[in-house]
Parts: sequence; C-alpha cells; structure tokens
Amino acid sequence: MDDPRSQAEILAAISAAREDLAASLADLQATVDQMNARPLLSDEEKEALEEQAASGDLGDDMKTLVEKIRGGEDTWESVFSGESPNGALLQGHLTKMVEEHQDDLALAFEELIEEEEEAKGNFLFDEVPQSD
Repeated sequence: MDDPRSQAEILAAISAAREDLAASLADLQATVDQMNARPLLSDEEKEALEEQAASGDLGDDMKTLVEKIRGGEDTWESVFSGESPNGALLQGHLTKMVEEHQDDLALAFEELIEEEEEAKGNFLFDEVPQSD
C-alpha cells in the first residue's frame, strides 16, 4: 500500500519539522544563556554561606573551602560548576544536606511529577475508591 501523500507534502512536512526543531533549539539556547548570565549566588547568599562555613557550622571541609575562596585561590562559581580542584571539599556538606532533606526532596519531586502528569491529563494520585 502506497503512502497517499505526495513527495512535495512529505518534503514540506520535513521542512516544517526542521523549522520547529530549530525554533525549539533557539529557545533552549536563549534559556541557557539567561541562566548562565545570572550569578549562581547573590552577594547576600555568598556572604551568608561564607559566614556559616567560616564559623565551622558546616564542617571542616567547608571551613577550608571558604578560606581558599576568601584568600582568592578559588570562587564559588568555579566550585559549584565543577571546574575547581577544591570541589571535593563541598561534597561532604552536600551529602549531609541531601540526607537531612531527603524527605522534602522526594515530596518536591513527587509534586513536580504529579503536576506534569496532570498537565497531560493524567491524574495519577487521585484518590482511588477503597473496597470494603
């Protein structure tokens, strides 16, 4: 059975799909550029993080890391982007934060998934009638 569409219709559909893809990629690149243009941490956030780390409240590794940052050997941007050789000093703090907040993170992901599915018309977590 032959496709009833003509070659011109197929080529037009391919061209339209390419244009849609190019537009989507341009939108994505614009979003990435906007995110990259914003500072990772505000000055206030950097100051608060540095104060906590310097006090030792966040552990010895973070205290060492903030000393390197304040000493000009490193930057928060470099550490958080993974470009810093001192990034390993952040790992213990991040692991501790994930452990402390894992329930909140799981709930946030569940809510995000639920919202995405509801936007598609799938109501996954609606109450299911219980049989007696």
